[in-house]
Amino acid sequence: MKRNRLITGLLLVLLLLLPSIRLCADDLSARIPSTYAPHPRLLLRAGEEEAVRRSVARDSVLSCYDRLVMDGCERYLEAPPVERTMAGKRLLHVSREALQRIFFLSYAWRMTGENRYSDRAVKEMLAVCDFTDWNPSHYLDVGEMTMALAIGYDWLYPRMTEAQRARIREAIVEKGLKTAENPVWAHFYRGSNNWNQVCNAGLVYGALAIREDVPALSDTVIVRCLRTITRPLRQYSPEGCYPEGYSYWKYGSSFQVMLMAALESAFGSDLGISDDCGGFFRSARFMQFMSTPLGGSYNYSDSGSRAQFTYVQPWMAQRIGDASVLYPEMYLYSRFGYRPSDEDRLMPVVPIFGAKLGMAEDAFSIPEPEGHVYTCGGATPLFIYRSGWNSPLDTYLAVKGGRAADSHGHLDAGSFLFESEGFRWAVDLGSQDYLSLESRGVDLWNNRQDSQRWDVFRVGPWSHNILTVNGHRPSVTARALIPQTWDGEDGRYGAVVDVTPVLKADLDTAVRRIWLDREMTLHVDDAVQAGREDATVRWAMCTRASVEQTGRRTFKLTAPDGQVRWLRVKGKHIVLRTWTTEHMHDYDVLNPGITMVGFEQQVPAGKKAGSRVTLSLR
Repeated sequence: MKRNRLITGLLLVLLLLLPSIRLCADDLSARIPSTYAPHPRLLLRAGEEEAVRRSVARDSVLSCYDRLVMDGCERYLEAPPVERTMAGKRLLHVSREALQRIFFLSYAWRMTGENRYSDRAVKEMLAVCDFTDWNPSHYLDVGEMTMALAIGYDWLYPRMTEAQRARIREAIVEKGLKTAENPVWAHFYRGSNNWNQVCNAGLVYGALAIREDVPALSDTVIVRCLRTITRPLRQYSPEGCYPEGYSYWKYGSSFQVMLMAALESAFGSDLGISDDCGGFFRSARFMQFMSTPLGGSYNYSDSGSRAQFTYVQPWMAQRIGDASVLYPEMYLYSRFGYRPSDEDRLMPVVPIFGAKLGMAEDAFSIPEPEGHVYTCGGATPLFIYRSGWNSPLDTYLAVKGGRAADSHGHLDAGSFLFESEGFRWAVDLGSQDYLSLESRGVDLWNNRQDSQRWDVFRVGPWSHNILTVNGHRPSVTARALIPQTWDGEDGRYGAVVDVTPVLKADLDTAVRRIWLDREMTLHVDDAVQAGREDATVRWAMCTRASVEQTGRRTFKLTAPDGQVRWLRVKGKHIVLRTWTTEHMHDYDVLNPGITMVGFEQQVPAGKKAGSRVTLSLR
């Protein structure tokens, strides 16, 4: 009886809430205009091709990326269409290849008018339509595939027969839009990471491409997006720092821009998304500081270590009215030219977005960024300092707070990265290929404290530049904050990281001060207090330098070019140590040339202790 009354009460509550739920949906529907641009309506409207051609003709950077797209198309003309071949649980590599081929070929047709490009793109789309499905159990695969067909359908609309259009529309509806009605597959709607952005963007592209044929379904997809896209956007608050790091900013944020740009081209506005996007636009400055003087990236979390041209940054620069956020892209281009990118399938947006801003090969034609320090709070507090913007010899220091349990996180709270005089002395190894771990049965996507994820060497604590205690795994759910930073006014650049919550199982307090002095000597000062039991504190730094102990408290670090730095340690009850980085588990990748250097410090129960480490030229 009590159970029946409870169920009845819950039903009454739901009935009372239904009007407000319906009102919320109706309000979002009201944002969608009844009129929209004709085909082509996604990113590049009819007649806008000429502006892109003019910009490509006069701008060497845009010309380079235009040529890369065209060269890719020549290869695709001879290649067989993509096939439905799984890689583990993913079809994602096929979806991405399809997106790249269809986007490139469609762009080539619009720029040249040569039908061989459009005919080949249509052939690619029809092949994808024949797939049994687009693997909705791993929904990123559906999101990217839907975007691929949407761009091709919209851009090549006049080049297709009605029968071809019908087949592609049916695939977009049945294999794309309707699969999002399954809550098990479409769990991305409830998430706040890059999945939400990528999948919402892909589905909205599909909805916009065929809206005249399925208006009700299309508007439902758009409303779902408007209701849920704020979840990942909140992650950028307040200053624009992205918890998932450099590589996943490039993924999630690129598709966020693709989403907003498509809505603007179709409707004339992004339907209010930019009015409630947290620190998203400020994240352009976050990315400005994420590439390093050597051309690497600050690769915390599951990020790669090499910086690449960020294809949507021209759109961000135009939107915020600050071309200087493109300065690192121009610096990379002037030093390295084209570098393959994880987002190469989106390459046509470089000439499309760049034409509206104007870019040039000379890095110094873009204004140099103002300032040399970036700090942010939010989910993943950061401090970054770079001494200059124009030389690989500039100094770069990055310090990280945050927590491991966030999406794609590592056990690295309190870590630091350091470059100086053309060498990265303190490194982060970044991520290991997911399939290499999943194929060995590693429980990689479980973020609980006892998860096997943290046993992976590159993910867990033993490869990072942090403190650990008693051989224990730090807390994965606790968050390290940065309560104080130094911006150079007193001669110091750096940050204080309170890692007490992360090490609370063994230490009552643990505070790090990581900073540079006027001579660009790195200082790492740690102050700890043991808990109820004695503590063995491990201080470690990951380096590619060769390491030689030259005294009781001194290491000599030698870079491959012969440059030397001296790592000196002060403190009581300290023993210098090095640790291997090879063969930790049979599923770990090898790390040749990498050494963990540092020391162990004994701290009696309840007692305080400190250590000071300096890394200097002399």
